[in-house]
Amino acid sequence: MKKSLLLIFLLPIIGFSQMRNRLNLNDLNRYGLKGNVKEVTFKEYEPRFSNDSTYNLELYDFLAVHNYKIEFNKFGNLKTKSELRKENDSIKVGAIWQYQYDKINRILNETKLSFQYSKDTVTWNYEYVGDSIINIQQLNNNEKTSKYSYIEKDENEFFYHSNSDSSYMTKRLFVYDKFNRVTRSEDYKNKNFIQELIIKTYTDTISNNVFKEVVIWTKFNDSFYNEFEYDEKGSPIKMIIGNFKNNDPSINRYEYKYDRIGNWIQKRHFGWRGKLSRVYKREIKYYE
Repeated sequence: MKKSLLLIFLLPIIGFSQMRNRLNLNDLNRYGLKGNVKEVTFKEYEPRFSNDSTYNLELYDFLAVHNYKIEFNKFGNLKTKSELRKENDSIKVGAIWQYQYDKINRILNETKLSFQYSKDTVTWNYEYVGDSIINIQQLNNNEKTSKYSYIEKDENEFFYHSNSDSSYMTKRLFVYDKFNRVTRSEDYKNKNFIQELIIKTYTDTISNNVFKEVVIWTKFNDSFYNEFEYDEKGSPIKMIIGNFKNNDPSINRYEYKYDRIGNWIQKRHFGWRGKLSRVYKREIKYYE
């Protein structure tokens, strides 16, 4: 089985996933960063080999956002995020996200200004109803509105989304353990039954390091599992991707270089053939 594409866990994406973690942890925690970080510039490179051992690194920029710069405020929450896009031989800012918070550091407003492609402005406004409901309204330049809602009930978090004309509606369920870690997630998308089911176990009762996760895609009648190993700093160094059809698993390995605080500044990914596949670099600045 050669599924080396499932690398999302290595690069936490701040978006509409679990809101409980966004309220209980600051963004530095969710990005897995240590210390009083002020700014991070993240770049992804693809090695271009001229032979088996010689290669040049080329900035990777295809479809999704692979390169960005993020700024944190002194409370450890996102201040701005800039999407870095490759244009000819230079790097330009393709979009900027800006964030505003209330007096107790809950996010109130998120705005995305796009300068490439869509050249759109998107705004997300957050409304808190008691201790268990969060409503989010998304506004675009074209005046279309999407609505999101998070509802907390005991160990469960329900997520609902509908677009402006309700032609697309989806629901997700996140189940937490007593350490506020997701152990099960159900994604219904625009159906009445589960389209994707993920079950997770963890290496211990302290960290958020996933030991194994099982993924079931009902739409594609497919299922597989991911299993992880970590170094002493908590960074994943091995990821095994396997299925339940007795095919050979895919093994991905990672090597790191760390700064004096313990944050990695270079990560090398070796794919299932053992060949260098990606190189990630981070430039990190700290508050004094």
